[in-house]
Formats: sequence, C-alpha cells, structure tokens
Amino acid sequence: MKFLSVLLLSAAGSAIAEGGGGRRFRNGTSTATSTKGQCRQVARLTELTSLAADETKLEEITKNNATRVEAIKAKASAAAEQLATLSANSTLMATCEQIFAVNAMEDACQEMAHLEKLQALVANQTALDEKTKNNATRADALKAKVEKEAADLTAMQSNATLTQFCSVQTTKETCRDMSKLQKQVDMAANTTALEAKFDGNTTKIERFQAKVAEKKAELEAMQGNSTLVEMCASLKSESGSSDSTGLGSSTSEEQSQSSGGVTAGAGALKPLGTMMASLGAVSLFGLLIL
Repeated sequence: MKFLSVLLLSAAGSAIAEGGGGRRFRNGTSTATSTKGQCRQVARLTELTSLAADETKLEEITKNNATRVEAIKAKASAAAEQLATLSANSTLMATCEQIFAVNAMEDACQEMAHLEKLQALVANQTALDEKTKNNATRADALKAKVEKEAADLTAMQSNATLTQFCSVQTTKETCRDMSKLQKQVDMAANTTALEAKFDGNTTKIERFQAKVAEKKAELEAMQGNSTLVEMCASLKSESGSSDSTGLGSSTSEEQSQSSGGVTAGAGALKPLGTMMASLGAVSLFGLLIL
C-alpha cells in the first residue's frame, strides 16, 4: 500500500519513544500497560524489526540515506529486545493475534469498498468525466489503477469469510447512523433540550430543526426496513450493552474478540483463527492501520 512506507518510517521514529502508550488503537484509548496498548506496541515493534531486516525496503524508503538506515537499525536492535519480552507472554500474543486479525479484515473491507467505487466510477463515463473534469490523462490513470487492482478485488470479493465480515461491519455502521438520526429527531422535538444545547439561540435551533427535517425521511426509510431493524436489535442484544448504538461498548467487542469469534447479527462468524486462515495471503501487520 502507498502509505506503508510512511507508516514504517513513523514506526521507526517513534516506536521506542512512545512504546504504544497513550495512543488510540482502533476503537478505544490504550496505555502501555493495557492489552490494547501492548498489542499496539507489538505491532509497531514488529514492523520496525521487519523493516530493519529488509535491506531492499529499507533502502527504498530511506532513499539510500546511510545515516537514516543506521538509525533505524539501531532502534530496531533495541526494539527486538522489547519485542522478545512481549512475545514471551503467550496469553498476550494470543489476544493480540485476534485483535490484529479483526483490524486486518476491517482494513480489507475498506480497501474492497474503495476499489469497488473506483470500478463503478470508470465504468460510468459521465461520472468519470465529471470527476476528472474531462481530463483524459487523469481518467486514463484511474482506469489503469482499476485494471491493475482488478485481480485483488476479485480475490477479495470471492472470499466468503471476508465478504460476510464486511457485511456485518456495514450493518453496524448503518445501525449507528439510524441511532444517531433518531437521537437528532428526538432532540429536535424537545424544546427544553434544544434551549439548553443552543443557549436559547432561536436561529441555531431553527437551523438544526431544518436539517433534521431533511434527514427524517432517511430515518423513516431505515426504520421501515424490518430486516435492518431486526439485525440492529440483534446486534444490540448480543453486545450485552444498554447503549443505543446497536453495537455495545468497545469493551464488549474486545471480549467477543478475545473469546475467539466475532458475533454477527443473524449468527456468529467463524473463529478468528479460521477466518484469517481462509484469507490466505492477507498479511496481518501489513494491513494494520496503527
């Protein structure tokens, strides 16, 4: 991926200094002593040591700058000791493997969605002309990119495990949107809440109500989809949370991941080990967005 080199350089420059502490790891805040914080540290240290061991990649991203190469190798040497200590904790590594697996699949879903949009764009000449402002060079570049990535997209689309996981993620996002819209509709009808939120500013209140009114039809359409409503209710129930997102807290999701599976609406997905095995060539660390 194009941003991988930037990611690796960033890891090389800050893995030792930060140690994974106080930074966000997916949906939650982590510290160096939390499980997520330690897993983040494992991922960063692994990227760093792997980079230092790959002369070709190292020379490529440092543009053959010997000083930068040596600096990265020095930090990687120190990182190797930290990584060895963390890796010796089998319980931690088992948990990290599952967190990494979920992250990798989430990233694969995003990549697949991105490529599908590009594919649809280049297939629609009118939309392509509008997007590129009738610039033939840019249009050809997009077409070339789609052609180059076509095999990867086909592979992802044919992976039943991945597409099932992505479908669940999409449903979760839709449930979140529906919950958010419902809260806005409720707020727009609550004079007391509006007065408090906008400090009695009539103009702001009316503007907010107008925006909500425009979205109300979208909410009603969602709520009219009985299948979607049932799935959102199922996700909320299975999360074991009383919140209104339809997804539960990040802690509930962590527990689901740690138990070896990802719960999904109409049923349970395969255990994460099986899911990742079926992904074949997908690289866990290569797909991480840290």
